[in-house]
Amino acid sequence: MLALGCVVAIFLPYAGILLAAYGAREVLCAKARRGVGLILFEGVGLLAVSFIANVTYAVLLAPVIVCSLGIAWCMWRGATVTNVSVVVVLTALTSLGIDAAIAAMTGPSLQDAMVSYLMAAVAQSVGTGIEGEFLASGLEPIMMALWPLVYVVSAASYALFAGLGSHVMQTRCTGDPRRPSLSRFDAPMWSVAVLAVSIVCVGASFTGFPEAQIVRTVSVTAIMSVRIIFACQGFGVLSALMARRRFGCVTRFICILLVFWSEMMFFAMSIVGLIDVWANFRKLERDGSHAQAKQ
Repeated sequence: MLALGCVVAIFLPYAGILLAAYGAREVLCAKARRGVGLILFEGVGLLAVSFIANVTYAVLLAPVIVCSLGIAWCMWRGATVTNVSVVVVLTALTSLGIDAAIAAMTGPSLQDAMVSYLMAAVAQSVGTGIEGEFLASGLEPIMMALWPLVYVVSAASYALFAGLGSHVMQTRCTGDPRRPSLSRFDAPMWSVAVLAVSIVCVGASFTGFPEAQIVRTVSVTAIMSVRIIFACQGFGVLSALMARRRFGCVTRFICILLVFWSEMMFFAMSIVGLIDVWANFRKLERDGSHAQAKQ
């Protein structure tokens, strides 16, 4: 299944990563500790074979293998916000590093290539009129600061499908059909620290020192990345509230639509999630450090 997932990932990345995580989790369930070495050996072997066959295949499969094996291991050991975040970051860095190496060999820098790609997408969205050009020119500094977020979102999407494949195999191995509950999602305190440091760095980047653009790009990307964690926390609060109040299907659907819109426009759920780190609206059991693996 792991090998089949790698083949499918060349044509359908999300289906391939689901199959690869499914197979990796089966090995871990069957072989326990020895399975860790086995899936690493198989992953490296598949990557080597794809590199020999075609370098393009290896480029496509590297983030898939990193994410599928990492998420399968996390869910086997007990998935937490921290270890899943590490896998997402490693997957994003793998994709970014590969693209940076390709960009270095072909000419333009990765930043220039990504900003040009994003600005072309913006131009298609807003049109070619005067107002569209004015809006696009105003968005260019934002794109220069946010372009690495493309890799983070892509890696998070990979992790979601890998988690689905791993969970299906877990259900088959253990016979336990229970699904992870968003209402129990609890952000660790390090996410607050990352947010605070990143905000300070964004402010410092406007002082005009030589590496200001790099610091601004990294800091803004970090802020938007931890926003995903706080948004999940906010949706967890909403999920717990709807379960407690026993909302009907239609009411749930309307509420979800409204909160998605409010999150996209005003970061409403992210703010709720950030406040919940201290307010603990759901009365979750937390120890003093609020950073244990059980989160």
